[in-house]
Amino acid sequence: MFSFRQKIFVTYVFVFLVFIALMFPFAQRTVQDIVQKAMEDRATELIAKLDKTPDDNALVEKLKEQKALIFFRVSIISNDRRLLYDSHTKRLLGTSFTQDFIVSHPEVLEAFRVGRGYHEEYSQLLTQEFAYFAKAFDFHGKTYVLRTAFPLQYVKEVTDDFEFGFLGSGIAILLLFSVMTWFIINYLTRPIQQIITAVKPYQQGLTTAIPEIKLKPENRSDEFGQLANTLNSLSVRIRNHITSLTLERNEKEAVLESLVEGVIAVDDHMNVIFANTTALKFLKLKLEDILEQPATTLRQEKCYSLLENCQSVKKVLTDTLELKQRGKKIFLDLVAAPKKDGTGAILVLQDKTEHYKIIEMRRDFVANASHELKTPITIIQGFAEALHDNPDLPQKTLTEITGKIVRNTHRMNTLIKDLLTLTDIEHIPESRLLKCDLCALAENARVTISDAYPDAHIEVIKPEDEDFFLLVDPNFIELALTNLSENAAKYSLHPAEITIRLSREKEWIKLSISDKGIGIPNEELEKIFLRFYRVDTSRATKRSGSGLGLSIVQTIIDKHFGKITVESELGKGSTFTVYLPVERKPVKR
Repeated sequence: MFSFRQKIFVTYVFVFLVFIALMFPFAQRTVQDIVQKAMEDRATELIAKLDKTPDDNALVEKLKEQKALIFFRVSIISNDRRLLYDSHTKRLLGTSFTQDFIVSHPEVLEAFRVGRGYHEEYSQLLTQEFAYFAKAFDFHGKTYVLRTAFPLQYVKEVTDDFEFGFLGSGIAILLLFSVMTWFIINYLTRPIQQIITAVKPYQQGLTTAIPEIKLKPENRSDEFGQLANTLNSLSVRIRNHITSLTLERNEKEAVLESLVEGVIAVDDHMNVIFANTTALKFLKLKLEDILEQPATTLRQEKCYSLLENCQSVKKVLTDTLELKQRGKKIFLDLVAAPKKDGTGAILVLQDKTEHYKIIEMRRDFVANASHELKTPITIIQGFAEALHDNPDLPQKTLTEITGKIVRNTHRMNTLIKDLLTLTDIEHIPESRLLKCDLCALAENARVTISDAYPDAHIEVIKPEDEDFFLLVDPNFIELALTNLSENAAKYSLHPAEITIRLSREKEWIKLSISDKGIGIPNEELEKIFLRFYRVDTSRATKRSGSGLGLSIVQTIIDKHFGKITVESELGKGSTFTVYLPVERKPVKR
């Protein structure tokens, strides 16, 4: 493709060549006109000298005297077209020449008709081509014609010389014109080249904005300078607009990235145009795998259908998605809304796992609590009906039945007490918090378990040079340590060996309760803190409790912004470790 300058240059050269080509025929015609004019001038001079002769003979004699003015051949034709005289014909024909020869040459006929005539023709007599010119004149009231002839070869030579000179001059002028045009165009279009050079890096994507265009001083006030100023102003506006859009986009993306909800946006062709980190985390996807790709890459049919349908019906749609990640269930609430301008839709994914877990736990809690209460009530009811229906039972049987009623009553009382304790733990007021020595609370738990399990060997170990004072609810912390120690004794072979160890670990106070008991299977470690969950009772040395003990412990620790972990190995024992923060603040889990 030609550049702008080349197009202008080629156009100018083409126009010049067309001009030369159109002028060339006129050059040929000009030579002919010059020859005709010269022949006419000579003929006019001769006619002026012949005009005053008295008769035809004197006319012929006078013409013979003008041989110096005759440039080649001359003839006189009378009004009746008889050839009175011909300078070359009479000499060549001699005595055979006669004045009775009637002339019918085209130029002569034309001269008689319009006053002058011109014709080019081959002469059989002189064996060459001639250019003939005839001019009529009045001779004593009669119309005579003076006919002159000039060799056409000389005319062609003059024409060829003129054409050669014309072409040579044209070529020289063309070269000079081309050089001048090239320099002028280069000079005039140099500002355009400067503008193109300045804009090219932006066009090639090497810069994010059009750089400032600086022209030479002589061009700053002309149209090119105005164009450069316009482009500079436009560039500044575009740069400011891009900066504003970038900041706005970054702010929106930052807001979307900070949301705990997942956000996915698609265009009207169902291609993903945005997904925040939370959404990618929920769906276990990578941004580069779904961006600018069809929404089917989300690999969730519900997500795709919801996005598609909300655009069809043009209203907000909702649904629920259940996923499994690492063996755990995740519940997501899906909300899809079409964009107002009809250019796509937005899908919001809300993590409702805790909500559904609470609902499930509440349902399980009611079911388990009902079940746990139903068993002793059924036993008590059965034995009460037996006593009612059989008042004369033997004393031994009565004692056995009443003993079972009492035991199940205690079981119900323990269960209700634990349930009330859980409720109480959920709402610990700040007024109940006291600065207590955790060593003393651990010692109290040791004494309590020693009374219940006299054969158990329980030891409290702590560094001698450190104190373990902490702002806690002493009753609940002691209850947690007691429950952990009781479980250690309950699930150990006689005699139980239990160690309560206190230490400091950065911003934590660490309490670990270790035993050398039967241990807990790995598959049950994640379940032992669930409410009403019990390990296999056949493995305990005493009958298991309500199943709320460890749940109570975990709730107490959570309310103190702490955490609890467990390590266990079958046949070797278990270690429960409680971490309580030196400063009360929520724990990131």
